[in-house]
Amino acid sequence: MSRNSYLAKEILKELITIERTLWQNDAQTYRDGYSPEALLIFPGVGRIDRDTAVAAIRKENAEGRAWAEVRLDDVDGRWIESGAAALITYVATARWNYESTASDTLCASVYVRVGGSWRVAFHQQTPI
Repeated sequence: MSRNSYLAKEILKELITIERTLWQNDAQTYRDGYSPEALLIFPGVGRIDRDTAVAAIRKENAEGRAWAEVRLDDVDGRWIESGAAALITYVATARWNYESTASDTLCASVYVRVGGSWRVAFHQQTPI
């Protein structure tokens, strides 16, 4: 494996780790992890921006809502532009603490490199 190939795989692992962290439903992590111009698309919610998502997380937290269980399967990463933009896709199996069963969702996030840090520019969830 070439050095560039190894670095590319390591960066994609880093992005997947960031993606897992975002499922902790922490408002500050969302604010820090998403680009200010980010767009998010959620079933039943529609298209929202980062600030709307952060406000929704704060409300969920205040109401005691949290993810009790989250598993990411079939994780894949693709470079859009090597070292500058990447696409992460996966199936999330997740259950809120007030739900008895988990649901499966197909997820996609586009990451861009901004000032030396990776930020989510786009995220979409589609029920399976």
